[in-house]
Amino acid sequence: MPEITASVKFDNIAREWRCKWSEDASKASLDAAQAALADLLPELSSVEGVATIQRIVCGGCHDFKVITKLPAAAFGEWEKAEFAPEKDFLEKLGGIKGVSAVETQTYTLEEVKLNKKDAKKAMENKEAEAEKAKADAPKPAEDPAKKLKKVIKEGGKRGVEIEGA
Repeated sequence: MPEITASVKFDNIAREWRCKWSEDASKASLDAAQAALADLLPELSSVEGVATIQRIVCGGCHDFKVITKLPAAAFGEWEKAEFAPEKDFLEKLGGIKGVSAVETQTYTLEEVKLNKKDAKKAMENKEAEAEKAKADAPKPAEDPAKKLKKVIKEGGKRGVEIEGA
């Protein structure tokens, strides 16, 4: 398994194609970007080793993203092929009126969600550590006024005379 550090390992690499679309003309640039994706989806889906293809659209910041995830071993072959059909797709996006900031990025992409059994065990361990830390924590200093009151009370029970009382 490849690793970035001893604790950051990965099996999958993703290639992201992204752009910004415009609200102009009833979001025509978003429709055109989706149409461009639909045109190349059969070719992209046929790339050897593709595990997932995701499309992300943000209505607030106007992002349109396509993320293709492959196992690290297969990713190298796709990279040698210049991420085909990337070039054609990016050219189509760049030619759409209202589309800007056409970019690409490569990164690792891993599922990190725990199954229910492992999540429960992790929560129990976390709670046990919190209890241990609480038990090991130093006791807070007793309020001097309360301590004096306690001493006076205890002294009175034993019949001991307390000076100044």
